[in-house]
Amino acid sequence: MFYMIVLCAATASMAQDVTTMWPYVYPDFKTGTVYFINQRTLSAPVNIHLLKSSLHYLEHDNIKEALTSDIVLVQVNEDKYYMRDNQLMRVVGGDSIGFVAELVTVDFNAIMETGGAYGSSSNVQATRKLSSLEIGGINITNHMELKSKKDAGSLMPLIKKYYIVTANKVYPANRKGIEFVLPEHKQAAFKQFVKQHKINWKRPDSLIELLEFFNY
Repeated sequence: MFYMIVLCAATASMAQDVTTMWPYVYPDFKTGTVYFINQRTLSAPVNIHLLKSSLHYLEHDNIKEALTSDIVLVQVNEDKYYMRDNQLMRVVGGDSIGFVAELVTVDFNAIMETGGAYGSSSNVQATRKLSSLEIGGINITNHMELKSKKDAGSLMPLIKKYYIVTANKVYPANRKGIEFVLPEHKQAAFKQFVKQHKINWKRPDSLIELLEFFNY
């Protein structure tokens, strides 16, 4: 029986506009703790950079980027981010065995659409357009300078996805995505579980119920 569901407060929601000059989750760097695979820890002002789903931190007033492959967990106030598939995924709910994760990134498909934010029509054009822009935390790495230009950037279109994360695998939190990667002998049980629990694929709190199927 599934138990110990922990719902985390959604403090990572983007209250501010995400722009080329401030492509971060939080409106400013916040005190956080980073846990690395070698058991080293770092306590510093941190933020999640949405262009590459990477961790930025302040060293004095300089913005640094932590090596993605070394990160295990990032704790920022109520928010926890685990590194999975080289991306920082925020824990929505679950326990130490498995959890539902939220991933927010820049929506490159929207950038590529003709008449979109940048008028791009191909992946090459979108990439060139982005590379020609000043990107906060990349081209500008001084914290105070970046904050002074915070409102001068272009809006960045975002996309939000949810995942079921177990000890050994990351599943996209949608019916087709899960059925595609599940072994055949588990397909019938999965369909029965979804029907019995009336899973609402658009609600993160409903997705948490899926952890019972994967972890117990």
